Amino acid sequence: MRSINNQPTEKAIYMWNIIGSMANALISVVVLMLVTRMLNKDDTDIFSIAWSISQLMVTIGTFQIRVYQATDVKQTFNFKQYCVFRFITIGAMLISSAVYIGMRGYTDYKAQIVMIICVYRAVDSLADVYEGWFQQKERLDLAGKALTYRIVFAVLAFGVILAKTQNLFYACWSLVVVYTICFFAFDVQYKNRVECLKSSGKLGKNLKWIVELFMEGLPLFVNAFIMMSITNTPKMVIDTAIQSGNIEQGAQTVFNILFMPASVLTLAYIVFRPLITQMAIMWGDQKYKKFIKILGKIILCLFGMAILLMIGSAVLGIPVLSIIYGMDLKAYKGQLLVIIIGGCCYTFAAVLDNALVVIRKQYLLIVSYVISWIYIKIVAGPFVVKWKMLGASLGYTTAMFIFLVVTALIFVISFYAETKGKRGNKSEKI
Repeated sequence: MRSINNQPTEKAIYMWNIIGSMANALISVVVLMLVTRMLNKDDTDIFSIAWSISQLMVTIGTFQIRVYQATDVKQTFNFKQYCVFRFITIGAMLISSAVYIGMRGYTDYKAQIVMIICVYRAVDSLADVYEGWFQQKERLDLAGKALTYRIVFAVLAFGVILAKTQNLFYACWSLVVVYTICFFAFDVQYKNRVECLKSSGKLGKNLKWIVELFMEGLPLFVNAFIMMSITNTPKMVIDTAIQSGNIEQGAQTVFNILFMPASVLTLAYIVFRPLITQMAIMWGDQKYKKFIKILGKIILCLFGMAILLMIGSAVLGIPVLSIIYGMDLKAYKGQLLVIIIGGCCYTFAAVLDNALVVIRKQYLLIVSYVISWIYIKIVAGPFVVKWKMLGASLGYTTAMFIFLVVTALIFVISFYAETKGKRGNKSEKI
């Protein structure tokens, strides 16, 4: 373990960050593939909805505080405080999960599977606070390694147990157990053995820091929770329709499979994120034309990628997904393309979202989230009743289009308001 104390190269940090991000993105693809190939439609539907609910609940567990923690270089809060706060939010997450399961009226078996996957997300939320600490101390390579090792070993255990027992309950518990073991073997060990990570600070007698940290993360949490609720709404409507017999078993699994490629453009955006720092520098120096030029470059590149993604999905999307998941998906080509358009809209909105953070107008984004949330809650039910799977796809994509349009309007208005009287004048630094 002595070598891990050596400061890694920028290339190593970058590569492990990419590997960890890719592993995190692919875990849902791989575990769903294993379930669809080894179990029946009932189990795959249950696992699909459990995974979706856990993605909603994990926003409570992390409270979206990771970005703030990673950039807290002045250590307004120390590691112990972040860790205690995370235990509080994880507790709230587990309670919320149990309440939500009760409200959905799930049977004992389905309720157990959903809760187990939420426990898995709780462990992931705890590991996230360690990895946020690694990132703050410029050891993002360790965060990438820990995340990658956790996911690889846990998925291997999940697959082996599933293949041996054909039992989803046992497989889900194996995911939790191995994930927890890896958390202690990697995250905790890195924290204890790497010199720059050992200092963790004290809680202090005054606990008002809990309220302060809560207020710092609240806007980011609200936005993330609303967005995950928007994304999950069509899935929950499908779940209700399956329980009432209005949609056939297996529909939930199919929709989740079609939804997988929706995040491809968002993953591609990871490559451009360093440019956000450049945008912040240009904004601080009042170089507004260069700021817009960088933003335009990102959007133009992503637009080109979006076109390639659409063409690739139209030609190869359904055949590739059918091979991966061992299902005949020929009837869902239109739904896939509709969902991918929605995913592209979300990515473009995320770019403008980050630009608003740079100009410190991120609090206005709540307008975009709330409008989109209200819209999806109104249309999802009728759309699914009328058009089934296509209706769920249209509900998601139209909500993302509205999210993009409103976010774009907020950005344009905010940018012009902030730069009014400075653009085009000699005072503007080009």
